[in-house]
Amino acid sequence: MSASVEQELSLTSSKPILSARRSGVLGFYRFGTIGFATAVLAFALSHVAAEAGQPPQSKERQVQPAQSKEHHAQPVQSKQRHVQAPQSKVCQVQPARSKERQAQPQSKDRQVQPAQSKDRHPQPAQSKDRHAQGAADCNSAHRPSPHRVLHGPDFNPPYADILVDDNSGQVLHETSPDSPRHPASLTKIMTLYLLFEQLETKKLSLDSRLQVSAHASAQAPTKLGLKPNESITVEDAIKAVVTRSANDAAVVIAEAIAGSEPDFAVLMTQKAQMLGMVNTIYVNASGLPAEAQITTAREQALLGCAVQERFPEYSRYFAIPRFQYRGIEIGNHNALLREMQGIDGIKTGYTEASGYNLVASMRRDGRHLIGVVLGEKSNAARNARMRQLIEEHLSQAAPRRTAPSSVPAMQDHLPLRTYIGVETRGADLGLANP
Repeated sequence: MSASVEQELSLTSSKPILSARRSGVLGFYRFGTIGFATAVLAFALSHVAAEAGQPPQSKERQVQPAQSKEHHAQPVQSKQRHVQAPQSKVCQVQPARSKERQAQPQSKDRQVQPAQSKDRHPQPAQSKDRHAQGAADCNSAHRPSPHRVLHGPDFNPPYADILVDDNSGQVLHETSPDSPRHPASLTKIMTLYLLFEQLETKKLSLDSRLQVSAHASAQAPTKLGLKPNESITVEDAIKAVVTRSANDAAVVIAEAIAGSEPDFAVLMTQKAQMLGMVNTIYVNASGLPAEAQITTAREQALLGCAVQERFPEYSRYFAIPRFQYRGIEIGNHNALLREMQGIDGIKTGYTEASGYNLVASMRRDGRHLIGVVLGEKSNAARNARMRQLIEEHLSQAAPRRTAPSSVPAMQDHLPLRTYIGVETRGADLGLANP
């Protein structure tokens, strides 16, 4: 019997011994049914404790299907989620990770990310940035980008031209002379016309210094590079406008005469009306792009005649080929001054909307022609067209003056209208009387 008891004792005590070896906490149970049950319970507890000591990732992946979806959508972040589960939400919004996601195939989700939309917005602005000259602008669009194509083979601005014999007032040639066009920097002819009036009446002198405002300094190119609070003489401002077509110098002149550029534009338009240029509206002093700033080829020819007829002393500035400013030589944009005999002015102009414009004055053998070309496709095409018009019609021009004034003769080509109670010629602009 003692042997059976020993056998029973060994059977009942063998499992607790094995459990104690596994868990290290059950060695004190040695016999009985209670001991066996306790051993089973302790074994279960030790198994749970052992499992609790293992890395938790497998369970988290099983009970967090939302994260598993993120692993599929964003494999770049999956490694960090395995070792840093609490940081997974932060990783989703880090900019560095957004760059990594751009290389992943989930492009449909990326289409609505604001970071990408910011990259897309500047691209069209660069394709337009040549007007750089822009800007914009009206100033902002007009400063050119170094990679910007000004215009392609389809560039086709609206064209117009006219050639007038200043001695007789006869129109020798015309193409759409009364159709509205943007003047671009031909605007500066009127800016200088009003400045020449100030010189004629002694309100300003060539040595007068004009203050440069922040607004003038901020004009889009082309410009002289004037800085706020510095000054420039009237004569240098004239030369800068004639040669470089400096927008900042034009605004300096406007502010010196009228106090502000918008007020000066009102004076410009009023002067145009007085000269019979009733289809012309000025918005600024420089010719930088403005939709409402319009003119016609005929009226630019009229202005070209008028400025030379009234201000022979000052209109000679239109003929200078170059001038020096602060040690830098600035050449005149009007290449015909150097290329064609008898050309003595007066002004070029260009914007994308207007195309390449030119008002030219030519004197040869007593003849005096005023030509206007608006909307050519390049500088070379503009110059070639002007040269062609002059050469083809020069023989038709009167060799001496036969008309008392070219301005009234040209006004005869315009339809009658009433402006400020005075009968003038041209289309009604619908402007209130100033």
